[in-house]
Amino acid sequence: MGDHRSEAPHARPARPLGETEKPDQMADKEKSAEDRQEALLDEGLEESFPGSDPVSVKRIT
Repeated sequence: MGDHRSEAPHARPARPLGETEKPDQMADKEKSAEDRQEALLDEGLEESFPGSDPVSVKRIT
């Protein structure tokens, strides 16, 4: 049990996140959900054209 070095770091350093990066693992899924929401909104606009009432934007959380 004599192989412990007191000068060894207790954790490895993490690289700093970029300005647009998120610290969680859901960033890719969130981007995919935003793209899907945008596609659904575009489809709704196309389906309702020419209509008097615009498509209602509702954020799904």
